[in-house]
Amino acid sequence: MTRLQASLSGAALWLLAAVPVAFAADAVAPDIVPVAPIEGSAPIYIWSGPYAGAFVGYSAQTFDQSNGARFDGDGVVGGAYGGYNWQNDRIVYGLEADIGASGVEAGGFDRAAGLPLDTETNVFGSLRGRVGVAVDPFMVFATAGVAASDQTLKLGPAEDTNTHLGYTVGAGVEAKITDTIDTRLEYRYSDFGSKTYDLGTATTSSGFDEHSVRAGIALKF
Repeated sequence: MTRLQASLSGAALWLLAAVPVAFAADAVAPDIVPVAPIEGSAPIYIWSGPYAGAFVGYSAQTFDQSNGARFDGDGVVGGAYGGYNWQNDRIVYGLEADIGASGVEAGGFDRAAGLPLDTETNVFGSLRGRVGVAVDPFMVFATAGVAASDQTLKLGPAEDTNTHLGYTVGAGVEAKITDTIDTRLEYRYSDFGSKTYDLGTATTSSGFDEHSVRAGIALKF
């Protein structure tokens, strides 16, 4: 074998050895396209914190007198409420107070005196606990606590005023409009104990219960 043949043979062997390496170099894994991070779920509204708002509604009352008379009345109510919520995952709980004025008026007949009897609600309020479940942007809640109502009874020209104490229970739903504004629709049942009214020529004891539907709007601080 001549020196030229030996050189050509060596070059050929080198090429044969280099080809698989070249193919191996070309067989690199394709570029991996970065996967965009998965976006999280929609932001969960934060219900915890202080809030205050105003409400308007309709109430119906039924009165029972000690002498057996029973009469009904209804009217518009309105006022303000405020409270504080705590939140644990989707469970929301807190304390709330409200105070309002009432246009509820009722009338009946006092059998003992033989005269028409009228009653009207002046101011009312309550202090309650609340617990709810957040299903954003809504929260369904239940509430219960103590209530008070200032009532005036009129028998002819005589009248007397008392503050009735009782309890109130209810349920409702709130809806977030923004992170800081929410609306609500609420039903409440309240039962107030009897008070004795001195109406001049007659004395009577009267208690009452109330059904109320209220709509409100509040600002969260």
